[in-house]
Amino acid sequence: MADGATNGSKKEQKPGRRQKDELPCFVVEDHHEVIPCLYRLMGAKKLPLSDNLLIHFDSHPDMLIPKNMNADVVFEKEKLFDELSIENWILPACYAGHFNRLIWIKPPWASQMPEGEYSFFVGKDSDTAEIKISSSLSYFVSESLYQRQAKLGNAKKLDLSVVTMGRNALDPDKDDNLEYFGDLSLQGSYILDVDLDFFSTRNPFKPLYKNANLYDDLKDLYWFVAPDSSDPDILETASAARRVQLEDLARLWAHVEENGVGVDPSPISPRWAQVKRIAANVLAAYSQVDWSVVHDAGCTWDNTDLPEHVSTKEELTKLLAVFKDFLSTLGTSAPGAITISRSSEDDYCPPEDVDWIQSQVLALIKDKWTTVNVNEVYLRDDDE
Repeated sequence: MADGATNGSKKEQKPGRRQKDELPCFVVEDHHEVIPCLYRLMGAKKLPLSDNLLIHFDSHPDMLIPKNMNADVVFEKEKLFDELSIENWILPACYAGHFNRLIWIKPPWASQMPEGEYSFFVGKDSDTAEIKISSSLSYFVSESLYQRQAKLGNAKKLDLSVVTMGRNALDPDKDDNLEYFGDLSLQGSYILDVDLDFFSTRNPFKPLYKNANLYDDLKDLYWFVAPDSSDPDILETASAARRVQLEDLARLWAHVEENGVGVDPSPISPRWAQVKRIAANVLAAYSQVDWSVVHDAGCTWDNTDLPEHVSTKEELTKLLAVFKDFLSTLGTSAPGAITISRSSEDDYCPPEDVDWIQSQVLALIKDKWTTVNVNEVYLRDDDE
């Protein structure tokens, strides 16, 4: 249903739902699986095709772009669904016009973006035909996603708010700024999206080949600090340098996969000595190694790593109370849809806690909106 998304008009906008309407709630396992659910609602005209607000509770931004994907793929939904994964499902939908405003609500231990209000453009890069972003935020530059606005075709303006909630759960002397949401205008259509790893988060790459201290060893190899600059020339240079770095490392790990460490790659790379040392350490401790996963783990490093905080039951209770307080600020304006991601099979949300967290979140949502219709998509997927 991405076709025609960019031609949405204001008359498609509808106020938030009232209690009398059935409120669809989809529970999926992997976060990108919410997109087909939302597209079905758009196809049934139960959700506007364009200009939706996404309120996104998550320990991760999920605002990357599928690598090497042509921007036009967003208008071929089946191809798009095949391209999406957990870290890159939001911005393609922004480029398609479905979301024009994002509010990322993060827990205190997530630091991928600083709190603030940001406006930038998402468009088709005239050089690569891929989706790029005009934001100077380090998160985007370190993923080689920056491009100056003048080179972005079919560009969509995107307003992003980054807000931290749950400070009191970790520090009783700190409070959450719920007044922000009391002042929030919800006159148009919005989607409430909750990743259960907002409440408790693991970094599943940390234990990878831990007997070789792999994750920490990858830090220096993949380290990258984006420039503190708004100069397009500087940002383009940095973004290109990061792409060269990551492509070179992907090539070197593929060489290890095929040839081991006894043969030097051609062309040689200044990074080869460090890759060779790390690979030798891993091979000394493990006989079977998936080197593509090693590269994936390295790519989680730039000037930070992935967030991690496994919450205690007391902390979970406090975080759920904060979520309840948040819901109370929304008044009578219900979302057009609710989406929930478990994120437990890949260990981002602790599997031992996910069912309890899910039950508590759903109970709070049902208490707020009595007409919620829960569709546990992940159970159907398990049956298949």
